[in-house]
Amino acid sequence: MNKEINEKLINRNKKIGNIASIAGIAILGAGLVLNFNPTPTKTLISFGALIVGFIVAQISTYFVSRFGRSPRNDEIIAENLEKLNNDYTFYAYNTPVSLLLVGPYGIWIPHPIVASGEIYYDKKWRQRGGSFFLKFFGQENIGRPDSEVIDNEKRIRNLLLKNLDESEMPPINSILVSLHPKATIGNVENAPTPITELDGLRRTIRRYDRKSEVEIPPETLEKIKQLLVE
Repeated sequence: MNKEINEKLINRNKKIGNIASIAGIAILGAGLVLNFNPTPTKTLISFGALIVGFIVAQISTYFVSRFGRSPRNDEIIAENLEKLNNDYTFYAYNTPVSLLLVGPYGIWIPHPIVASGEIYYDKKWRQRGGSFFLKFFGQENIGRPDSEVIDNEKRIRNLLLKNLDESEMPPINSILVSLHPKATIGNVENAPTPITELDGLRRTIRRYDRKSEVEIPPETLEKIKQLLVE
């Protein structure tokens, strides 16, 4: 498997996360100091610092969790997929979606799920159990995979349609990938998008591709890859 990784963006976002982390601690610390000798004005400023510090901390959490930790989600998924042959190319942070796999039978958009507890589908994706504290701070929250899937597939389709005829459009598939070691997959029989644990990702993609009735012509596949890196 070939890899196209946007290291420049990853390093930039890692730096943003680190700076935001320091800034958030500084703002919260300043708000705490103001309360040592409170006055109405200091109390108001302290309250504002608490709000701003919390927002900055959330920004830091977003960037650090995706770009500041090693191995990153893209590294974990790329390692699982690396035994795919060179007809496949894995893209990280250099297309309209974060992660993308292009192969001879279509496009795959992996959606990392970092939530713990039981993940299941009941009219929408749900999570049972897990850490309330971490979910509150957005670190183990399942989020809204349905909306993300629709939005990401639309982004890729719109990009390709600028340069491809409708008849050349490859299948676009999404797959949720559970990455948390303490997560389990519950009842997903009626789920609109397949979900797999990390160990089953490559096997699932191969199984779907073997069943595919569409094979992208080599010249169209190369054209798609060129469009994605422009």
